Amino acid sequence: MFDTSLITKEFLTQAIQFGLNEEELKTFCKQLGRLPSSEELAVCGALWSEHCSYKSSRVHLKRFHTEEPWVIQGPGENAGVVAINKNYGIAFKMESHNHPSYLEPYQGAATGVGGILRDIFCMGAYPIASLNCLRFGEGTWNARLIRDTVRGIGDYGNSVGVPTVTGDISFHHNYSKNILVNAFNAGIIHKDKIFRGILSEASEEQIVPLKKKAEQVLPKIKVTNEVTPELNEILFPEKENVLIYFGSATGRDGVHGATMSSSEFSGTGAALKPTVQVGDPFAEKVLLEATLSLIEKKLTVGLQDMGAAGLTSSSVEMAGRSGCGVAIDLNKVPQRASNMQAWEILLSESQERMLCAVSPNNIDAVLNELEKFNISYAVVGKVNYTGLFTCIFDNKIVTATPVSILVEDIPRYEWPIQNKEEYLNNHKVIKNETCENSWDGETHSKNLSLSLNAENKEAHKDILSNLNLENFIEKYPKLISKLYSHPTNASRSPVYHNYCSTVQGNTIAAVGSLQSASAGVVRLPEYAQEVDSQGNKTKTGAAIAGGCEERWVELNPFDGSGLSALKIARKVIASGAVPLAMTDCLNFGSPRSPEVMRQISDAVDGINIVAKQLHIPIVSGNVSLNNQTSGRPIPPTPMLGIVGRVDDFSKVPLDSLPHRFFEKSNEKSVFLYHISIKDAFENSSYEASQTAWLLGGENSNCPKLVLTNEKELWQCILNTIQKLSPKITVPVGHGGLIGSLISLSLKSKSSLDLSSQIWKTSTKTLFAEGNMGFIVGFDSKEKADIFMNQEFLNLNVNKIAELKHKDSEISMPLFNFDNVYAKYSQSLKQYFETLSCADKETI
Repeated sequence: MFDTSLITKEFLTQAIQFGLNEEELKTFCKQLGRLPSSEELAVCGALWSEHCSYKSSRVHLKRFHTEEPWVIQGPGENAGVVAINKNYGIAFKMESHNHPSYLEPYQGAATGVGGILRDIFCMGAYPIASLNCLRFGEGTWNARLIRDTVRGIGDYGNSVGVPTVTGDISFHHNYSKNILVNAFNAGIIHKDKIFRGILSEASEEQIVPLKKKAEQVLPKIKVTNEVTPELNEILFPEKENVLIYFGSATGRDGVHGATMSSSEFSGTGAALKPTVQVGDPFAEKVLLEATLSLIEKKLTVGLQDMGAAGLTSSSVEMAGRSGCGVAIDLNKVPQRASNMQAWEILLSESQERMLCAVSPNNIDAVLNELEKFNISYAVVGKVNYTGLFTCIFDNKIVTATPVSILVEDIPRYEWPIQNKEEYLNNHKVIKNETCENSWDGETHSKNLSLSLNAENKEAHKDILSNLNLENFIEKYPKLISKLYSHPTNASRSPVYHNYCSTVQGNTIAAVGSLQSASAGVVRLPEYAQEVDSQGNKTKTGAAIAGGCEERWVELNPFDGSGLSALKIARKVIASGAVPLAMTDCLNFGSPRSPEVMRQISDAVDGINIVAKQLHIPIVSGNVSLNNQTSGRPIPPTPMLGIVGRVDDFSKVPLDSLPHRFFEKSNEKSVFLYHISIKDAFENSSYEASQTAWLLGGENSNCPKLVLTNEKELWQCILNTIQKLSPKITVPVGHGGLIGSLISLSLKSKSSLDLSSQIWKTSTKTLFAEGNMGFIVGFDSKEKADIFMNQEFLNLNVNKIAELKHKDSEISMPLFNFDNVYAKYSQSLKQYFETLSCADKETI
């Protein structure tokens, strides 16, 4: 038994610097039976961090629904994989890069894209589509963060050659000191060629005698010992698999990255900037091609990218999956910085690096392949059966840590959880704290916020009193124009025009392309398409969508998280796809807060009920905790990404009319219908809407999570798309039914002619959000009549409006099109360009 009194204050201080608290240090020492070396402290601090170990969330994550017949690979690997046809699957994952992107927005966001790409292609999948989900605060510094984050994402993804097809961006004052940058990628992979991160394929029967032999030498494997010939034979056995490092050289960028990403910010963060990695997208592209070539030629046993905690995590995690030990000679690791210490080499998160295990008879073939791609490499280690993570530096052992301690015996925390009723009582109303500051689209002030001013609270009161739309527009003739020239509702084109959405040539619909849908849609590559019974190639595609409704989650973590999952799934449905599975990126504050743990626990359960009842399993994910600055947490943000299967990509309906649609069409109108479950209005909420947040300065009354008849609604939409090929299908989103119609009009550059029924409907109903169903649009009266003649058992269907060419005469125009569109298309760009020119705030 280790005597913890041997731990000095100086030693504890060193452990804290590496991310371990006092209790964790004592636990680690007891497990080792001795004081660890500095390098072992570094390794343990990184692998026991929240970012790598999920020590505070694992107890909740295990409740997730992860299995369905089409799931090929669930949680536990670099990415999840689901079957999309008989022979191919989609590998996908979402991951956070929040802290690095706040400190260094360009490199932080760029390397976030690089990291998620490596998670996909190290599985053997070729990346085919990306999305990103971004959250920002307000003020000058956030304006710079928007500009540089978007630039970093675009420059990296565009250079590698992977299309960014969709995304999600929103604003909240509590992200001002802790932005969120969540990156998602999906890749195509043959179901029989999925590659996993292992070091050895030896069976348990083969391993047992080797372990017994190694046990005789274990007492001699001690830190500070020199590597004798006897030890060398055990640590680096001649006939076992070797470890080959390839890619960029190791530098000091990213050292402490995993522990930094697991900590909350203080008021200042400049000292943390060296922990942010630096990316090279052109090196990533070569690395991608080389990695897939090695996998295709079956030259390696296992492979993993060096992500969080770098060489340490990749080697230890692979050893843990394989039940073996590993030895690494740190002096052989390619280095681009001088005089690096052993712990720096171990923890560096320099980008574009991979580690692979290779059988001795394939070493030459692997090295020749890497030379073809002009990629640097080094043989750095060996697989052994000591069960230890052993590192050598200057011919001395610097780590001799049992792998099980680092991957299995990690502390598991069950932090106190606030009572649910207490939480809900405390969050009946959430305030928009910057609502008193105004955005008018004209003023050039560094104090601009993203909220409308207080004079609009009168309109909020009238909406609550059920004033109908006709009287509301008469009383507030400029308010609709003001709402939709506001950055929160404005066009996202200033953001997504930084991204290439059509590279690879398989994009069907994407933001920034000639046509967009509710989800991003790409066709499967030609080689992955099957042949049908008539001998024709199929038209299979993949639809992806992501996002979160964080204000709803804050009001009610269970309902809000479930509704977030439903909202993303509806985007996939509206694109003509069947949702297959989801990935999560759970962004929360400190797990030591009972309030935050209530949010985490209920968010997991809310997502999970949707996953179970609608058969959309969670197959991969990421947890990002301690997203707070000086004790103030972000809004709870369980970001989700969903992948769906499109059976016929020629029938994907759009979320707006493409440019010059009416000039090329014989029809002069698109007829719009609203379809929803019968209790949609009762289970939705104006008080929790984005409009109430902007006008009233607060949210309350979270919409209810109701799954009854949701499947029926989805099936109706999918059948309509298959049989009638509507021009437009969108789920009702921000702004409610009226807001979604206005967005359709603005995106399509078309005028909006509302039905008399809509003009007489209360604004509280029209602006409500939550369970409001879909808008479906037909360009022919014949198809519209067929649609209306269907039998809808538990659904409501009403004609609500027509989209018309903007030069058409409109009997009751909602607003002057030209005046609004100019502001709608430019206000977000104006916001971050205006503010980023002002004096910068300090971090």
